[in-house]
Amino acid sequence: MSNQSLLEELKEFLRNANFTTYEIRAYNVLLTINNMTAREISKKSGVPNGRIYEVLEILREKGLIEVSESRPKIYQAISPNLGFNNLISYISDESKRKASYLIDQAKILENKIMNSNILVKEESTRVFWSTAFGTTPSFSLYSKRFKELQNELLMTGFINEMTPKILKYATPLFEGIKNVLERGVVVKYLWSFEHDERPVANNQIQKYLELYGKIVLKSKEIYNLTPKMQNFEMKFIFKRFPTYFDIFDEKRVIIKLQNPIQPSRILVCLDILDPNLASELKKRFDSIWTFEARGIDEL
Repeated sequence: MSNQSLLEELKEFLRNANFTTYEIRAYNVLLTINNMTAREISKKSGVPNGRIYEVLEILREKGLIEVSESRPKIYQAISPNLGFNNLISYISDESKRKASYLIDQAKILENKIMNSNILVKEESTRVFWSTAFGTTPSFSLYSKRFKELQNELLMTGFINEMTPKILKYATPLFEGIKNVLERGVVVKYLWSFEHDERPVANNQIQKYLELYGKIVLKSKEIYNLTPKMQNFEMKFIFKRFPTYFDIFDEKRVIIKLQNPIQPSRILVCLDILDPNLASELKKRFDSIWTFEARGIDEL
């Protein structure tokens, strides 16, 4: 394998680990040159001077590089066998913290709502929230909720380089969408591209449009789902959702937590029966859908 091919494979690995472009550039420079000042790394990698210290600190926190406390500070890459182990440990710990936080918050919400007067009386309150860990349990959860749907399903999803490749593995999800459409349920699917809050460059916009076009094409090829079907719409936005969620009949919400090691997959689904939360999230969804999102006709 050539050095260039190896670097491309490394970039793909880091992208899948949710690294930014600046973090990838800085790490690649240190991996190939080593023992450099921040100014030198900035010059070699193209990371702006104003961002380089922040980027290097993130790489240090993730365990990929180390710094000598000299003047000026000297940075070097940690040996890959140790650095990658550090990175996996960092990601695993982050994932556990996020999952633990969501579960704790759900328990607090459950106690508050059970002691309030906002419960929907006709709904069973024996189970207010539940969690599904992993792909198969998450698909089972969605299959159950699809069967209960009567009127409307609002969904959010993330797009990265892997999304067109893994759509074929989401059969239970998309077949479930087809089934509810046949029952007359209205379905809106809002996709989001994963990048930070900085303005999107023109070349990135073109890349994103091409990627979204692949999503639309794959949805049609594999599941015969198109944005032109009755009761089914798809749109996209150029920004990341802080949290991905799906809303069922404005009563129930499923919050989706990405797998930080494999960002194209969902790690945990938190299933919450809360009409108030569903209503608030629907308002947010409708606002983005109407004023920010773009459809296939705008490609």
